[in-house]
Amino acid sequence: MVKLNFDFSKLKDIMNMDIKDLRNKLIINKKNKSIKIKKEKKRRVVAFDIGSTNIKIAEGMYYKGTLSVEKLIDVAISSKAIIDGSIEKEEILVSTLQKVLTDNGITAKEGICTNNSSLIINREILIPDVKEEELDTVVRYEIQQYLPINLDDYVLQMTMIGEEFSDDGKKLEVRAIAYPEKMARGYYDLLIALNLKPLALDVNYNALNKLLNYIDSINEYELSLQESVAFIDMGASSLDVNIYNNGTLKFTRIIKAGGKYIDDILYESMNIPLEDIEYFKTHNIDLHEKELDFQNSIIVDTLDEWIDKIEKIIQFYKTKNFGDDVNKIFIYGRTSRIKNLEEYITSRIGIETVKIKNIPKIMRGSSIDVGENIDNFINVIGSLIRL
Repeated sequence: MVKLNFDFSKLKDIMNMDIKDLRNKLIINKKNKSIKIKKEKKRRVVAFDIGSTNIKIAEGMYYKGTLSVEKLIDVAISSKAIIDGSIEKEEILVSTLQKVLTDNGITAKEGICTNNSSLIINREILIPDVKEEELDTVVRYEIQQYLPINLDDYVLQMTMIGEEFSDDGKKLEVRAIAYPEKMARGYYDLLIALNLKPLALDVNYNALNKLLNYIDSINEYELSLQESVAFIDMGASSLDVNIYNNGTLKFTRIIKAGGKYIDDILYESMNIPLEDIEYFKTHNIDLHEKELDFQNSIIVDTLDEWIDKIEKIIQFYKTKNFGDDVNKIFIYGRTSRIKNLEEYITSRIGIETVKIKNIPKIMRGSSIDVGENIDNFINVIGSLIRL
């Protein structure tokens, strides 16, 4: 497959389009100090949520504060095509996605990719109160003090998330995201190979953050942005734990665990064919206390390990944020479909845990039929929202 020459400056532009805050909607004319509002375009886009075993695709439009989702597609991908967020088998991936786009009549000309990876560095740091043009230099210096990395290999973005005042004066609380340039380059090239104009590169916890500020309820629960809520994306190879408060991401961690680990246990202990394991997990495993027979008990120890790690992350967040309690946990993703998993987590941690089954504002009036599997598409739907 022939690749086009990679323009790194364009990649930085794409990163800038999404990870910064709402100030991206304003352009400062330094000559006359006037503020001009960037004209919003009405355009249909296609977004890809890149997972380790499946890619979720959404075609839709976000215009004047309204999100319309036209198509949702979930496609399995070749084993090891994506490893920890990095594209390893590009030709197979392009061939698979080209066929899916054609078969499903996807006509959008612009593309978005969103993902998560343990290689993406996310840090909340306090820096002195400096001018905006000095932020990049100061943040780079602070990161290099604590992380043994070469920042030239990363695309660095910053978001102001607050201010702190003390006897030492005012300090700025900044979220710094360092995205591996090689990984970002892979997604840029993927969109080009699919004959799509690269529009934006997102990170799943940022896409979810936008969605939470757009919707008003999950299942029958009204969302209160003033509460601290945890969302756990239970994927094949990782559990992504994200905590939000006041409509803003406050804390995020990745646990190396997921559906693949349970698949291996079931395959080794019960000899279940690999192609049947997904069905078996959702139909034959039930964590209700009265039904913990053999097929359930063999995975309980693994689930307990995961829950212990989740509880430690929440406790660390609480300590870091002066006792701020997490009021509710929402779980989603394929692994969350194990029967009564939400009840089991609730009993273990003592925080009400809810399995996401419906997002009324997205599905209301939509002709899309995904049943209760809307949770598969949370990240990719959020990435359609352009701020």
